[in-house]
Amino acid sequence: MDEKAILIENKAAVPKEFNKISHRYDMATGMSQGYQADLNYSASLLNLKGHETVLDLCCGTGKSTKAILSHISTGKILGIDNSEGMLEEANKKFRNECIEGKIEFQLQDAMHLNFLPSSFDAIFMAYGLRNMPDYEKSLQHLYTLLKPGGRLVIHDYSLANTWYARPFWWILGWLFIVPFCTVVSGSSKIFTYLVKSVFKFLQPNQVKDLLEKTGFKNIRAYPHKGWRAPILQAFYGEKE
Repeated sequence: MDEKAILIENKAAVPKEFNKISHRYDMATGMSQGYQADLNYSASLLNLKGHETVLDLCCGTGKSTKAILSHISTGKILGIDNSEGMLEEANKKFRNECIEGKIEFQLQDAMHLNFLPSSFDAIFMAYGLRNMPDYEKSLQHLYTLLKPGGRLVIHDYSLANTWYARPFWWILGWLFIVPFCTVVSGSSKIFTYLVKSVFKFLQPNQVKDLLEKTGFKNIRAYPHKGWRAPILQAFYGEKE
């Protein structure tokens, strides 16, 4: 089996591929127009007051952490990722906030998190659910980790149920993301995986149905604006 195909079949290998490009990851994502603004918008849907303990799951180099940070005053962000290289970059960015105790980064597998039930007021998961080997099991665990009244936002590529979403992603992925990000990062493997994984991921209605199945209430899907609307979604749910 081709190495790039292995990532689709064995998602546990994905973090190691991120290790290889971690020092250039921000350069690659910086080529995507509105990448940080999209994260900022999705993080705002958590409606944080500032005092909460927030789990930033699959935080990578900390771009999602940055999106949450502007909404936190006396609270704390716990960033989790399973890539040592990505966390190294995140720790560099937020050295002062880590010293102050406002942010903490930990190396953990998102499918096997080492936290007690009802530990978090809010959970933000950006570009993470799609990479989980078992979507339902992942969401069930996140539901357990939330306090009663806690809020979850999933930020990810999810192709809308329209005739043009898949061909649009094909053009964007194969003609822009893979070639340009390969040049910047020096590796095509993780970006090839990205394009393929989006095609295999759930559509928006399926994500909403799965959130409902795992116990979440007041579920909503927010397509991102402009040209991202057919491909990028934010999903919101609450724990009663």
